[in-house]
Amino acid sequence: MPKPLDLDFRNWRLWMAITCLLIAGTLLPYKVSVTLTPSLKHRVYWLTRNPDCVGRGEYVLFHDKELAARIGMKKSEDMMKLVGCNEGDQLTVDAEKKFYCNGEYLVRAKDFSLKGEPLQHFAFSGTVPKGAMFVMGEHKDSYDSRYFGFVDKSRILAKAYPIF
Repeated sequence: MPKPLDLDFRNWRLWMAITCLLIAGTLLPYKVSVTLTPSLKHRVYWLTRNPDCVGRGEYVLFHDKELAARIGMKKSEDMMKLVGCNEGDQLTVDAEKKFYCNGEYLVRAKDFSLKGEPLQHFAFSGTVPKGAMFVMGEHKDSYDSRYFGFVDKSRILAKAYPIF
């Protein structure tokens, strides 16, 4: 006669841990994002998949295949930036390449990259078009809207909240 299945407590805990890790591994990439670039102050962000209402000063995760290829991103086409100026806001840039949103200073564009390559500047003064946003990093060397222009809001994948 066969013996009844003997559930050893240690084996049960091991299988439970494996199951939890599998579930977490499946769900967390859609809830947590880690950025290693010095472009932003924070490294870990909690993501919400309801990016309909994104405002100035909020972080966004967006997808841009063309931009990623242009700057040589190989692993991902998703980028995390801060919304510096939103649709309907007044974006201006002066002769010194300083960008302002509604009169508030945002950032200054550089003439050369860290590699010494000349940088094209985004030249725009006026109302940010509907469905667009000016995104920026928090580091002076961030490659952001100062150089590539507006990002279409339809490219937003998630709103991001810094954890640490």
